[in-house]
Amino acid sequence: MKSVFLSLLKFMGVGSFLLAVSFLAPTKVFSAEPTLLHLDFQDGQGQRVEVTHATLVLVSGAYVEKLPLEITTNGLDLTMDASWLNEHWPGGKSRIKNMDLVYLYLKARGYASICSSPIHWMGTESDRLGKNVVISFPRSKTVAVSKGEKASLRVDFRKPAERFVKVSDGKGKPLAGVRVKSYVYWSKDDDGDLNGADLLGEGISDESGRVPVIDGDFTYALKITHKATPGHQAENVLIIKRFENKEYPVTVRDEPLVETVNSQDE
Repeated sequence: MKSVFLSLLKFMGVGSFLLAVSFLAPTKVFSAEPTLLHLDFQDGQGQRVEVTHATLVLVSGAYVEKLPLEITTNGLDLTMDASWLNEHWPGGKSRIKNMDLVYLYLKARGYASICSSPIHWMGTESDRLGKNVVISFPRSKTVAVSKGEKASLRVDFRKPAERFVKVSDGKGKPLAGVRVKSYVYWSKDDDGDLNGADLLGEGISDESGRVPVIDGDFTYALKITHKATPGHQAENVLIIKRFENKEYPVTVRDEPLVETVNSQDE
């Protein structure tokens, strides 16, 4: 009986010792690390660019929402997890799963505005396998951010250039007096109307058929209205296009025309 009692005391002593050691040993806390992307801004000469507006444009079907982002003197820090988007997107919980695309749209004084390529946000149906988020801008490298990682990307701005829409008839004759509205394009609804587009400006074509438009690295939507004249019907033209050259030609015909050039994947 005495030996059993001594064995029990030894067992209890060892157990107490192990319990004490477990409390003293450092405890590893498992927590999800945020997925972070840091953006720096510069121009072609390597000079720092001060971005004045940064907007996250969320496209879910015909629904477009725009979230302003906070910019610091050190650039822009963006958390790319679904949980962050749920927290900062009012009413987005019912849409985030079916969200199609996200764009990051940046403006800076004295430079052409710039828009990212379409982003498949982490935790949405469009993110495919959901292993990483791929983001790129014109003239910049492409970066893939894996879940829980931190990455950085430098965005290169450029000075604005002259851009024009040139309107002519079916025989190539320049048309004066044609109204052109230009937008930053995001999405269209089921009826083909622009949804959430940002108006850049509007103008009337001159004797050469030209209308100046604001320059930028993004996809344009152009609404062209040619009023009815004797022998010619009124005409509305909708064009969705990225500008590759200084001038974009548009032909206005005698019959109604809707031209859509989808260049989101360019």
